[in-house]
Amino acid sequence: MTPSTGPSNGRTPAFGERIMLRQHLHWRRLIGETVQIHEHGHIIRTGTVDDAMADSTALWIAGDAAQPRTMYEAAHGIEVWAHPEEAEDGLCYRMTSTSSQN
Repeated sequence: MTPSTGPSNGRTPAFGERIMLRQHLHWRRLIGETVQIHEHGHIIRTGTVDDAMADSTALWIAGDAAQPRTMYEAAHGIEVWAHPEEAEDGLCYRMTSTSSQN
């Protein structure tokens, strides 16, 4: 994943299409989504949100083949960026998943 393509949202972008990521403030709504973790403006990890505090003070990125499950805290300058998903009507975008884990 690169800043110009962003994480996958289940569709293949058209050639040359730029997919913009958006910063999310409500981390609990991102459980199960692929996100970028930014620290002081730099991408430090990409992964799937495994869990998050209800007040968005911390979240956990699931472990993968390269890195273990890791907790990130907002107090340490962490920002969470993800691709907005197209709404079902195709007229607007929603910023969170439809997960029932809110």
